[in-house]
Amino acid sequence: MDSSDAFDAKVLKALGHPLRMRLLTFVTEQGEASPVEMSRALDQPLAMVSHHTRVLRDLGYLELSRTQPRRGALEHFYRATGSPFLDDEHWELLAVPVRRRVAAQLYRQVLRDAAAAGQRGGFDLPGAHVARMVLDLDERGWRDLSRAVLAFLKRAEAIQARSDARHDPDRDEPSRRSELAVLHFARAERAGSPDGSAGPPRPPRLP
Repeated sequence: MDSSDAFDAKVLKALGHPLRMRLLTFVTEQGEASPVEMSRALDQPLAMVSHHTRVLRDLGYLELSRTQPRRGALEHFYRATGSPFLDDEHWELLAVPVRRRVAAQLYRQVLRDAAAAGQRGGFDLPGAHVARMVLDLDERGWRDLSRAVLAFLKRAEAIQARSDARHDPDRDEPSRRSELAVLHFARAERAGSPDGSAGPPRPPRLP
């Protein structure tokens, strides 16, 4: 098995099960969590959550952050490792069916979160953004935009790290929970091939 096959198999095993994706998302959002907390929050049996947590740990997506005695037992807390998103190189290593499965799980979660936020005023605050832009790019433009999106996500990650560093547990400073979702995809009418690179001829541009 070459490196791309190994990576493909790892991601498929880690993210191919819907509950594992939910667990990884929950731990990433919370900073750390125990299987007991995940079981309660996601309304899933503890035995099932513990099993899938071990799978994610063994694959390197979660790591043990600390333990805490509780009711005569030792509760294990886990945190996510690495970036919560795949870069272009890793995405291209995935087979198309795996890409579609991972993407479907992610955008369903994004749509659920956005709909819930909209009902509770999550887009009312200054600084909230809802934007949509339709582009018609050549191959170089597609790659350039993809790199720009990745750079933006890495910048957001750095902003979070600086925010964490400023946090003082002795001061009761408010924090604001937010969600950043970025979608860049080939539109359906242009997605004529599995990788979205070919489609019907583009319509002529109006002067």
